[in-house]
Amino acid sequence: QSKIPTARFIPVATEVVPVVDSSVSQSAAAATTTTSLNQHLTNATTQEVCQWLAKYGISKTSLDILQREEIDGVFLFEESIDVIRNALKEEGMRTGQISRIRHAIEKAKKEGYLI
Repeated sequence: QSKIPTARFIPVATEVVPVVDSSVSQSAAAATTTTSLNQHLTNATTQEVCQWLAKYGISKTSLDILQREEIDGVFLFEESIDVIRNALKEEGMRTGQISRIRHAIEKAKKEGYLI
């Protein structure tokens, strides 16, 4: 006689294993982190502002200027772009870096991440 199960064989699951798509989980976690940071940009500390701007290619030298001058979310999102530009230029920040910061501010405002 054959030991191959017949049609009367009923398989029984012994363990349920959840299937997790790690790429979805990781991207969802990243989106949550980004959203929570962006939602608090107007109230962001200097350190949080620097972390956020680092994603836009702001150089370490420019981030050091922001730290030294204690540039926070209130300054970046409540002052005019002219005031921001003049203040950063006076501190020796390069024009390209100021432009990147301006772009990041405009993008955050456009996407409605500000409270």
